Amino acid sequence: MDMAGVTPSDIGMLEVHDCFTIGGMLALEAAGFCGYGESPDFVASGKTAPDGELPTNLSGGLVGYGHYTGGTGVRQAADICMQFTGRPDGQTIEPRKPYGLMISMGGNDRTVVSCVFRKVQ
Repeated sequence: MDMAGVTPSDIGMLEVHDCFTIGGMLALEAAGFCGYGESPDFVASGKTAPDGELPTNLSGGLVGYGHYTGGTGVRQAADICMQFTGRPDGQTIEPRKPYGLMISMGGNDRTVVSCVFRKVQ
């Protein structure tokens, strides 16, 4: 986000690598959406729900959509792009902010890629 010149408050939707529940929770904290140790309450309060302040993993995440080696990050990127173009097959939200973020892990979870996307008006 630093390289893109955005902050967590600029992000309107999020796709995180949640191969294990803790992975998604740690991503929320590491990216600055909530403080360390606060992600369970952040999620339980509804902030990551489709109508919450930070809709997260609208496709169902890795548990709901599947997790195939090498393709997860590409699918996450495609999900955000489809949201921004209004074509995500039954999971459309109206993004309230112009940026989306995807965070994907690989290998032994030491390879992490994150990309910021901006909706073009």
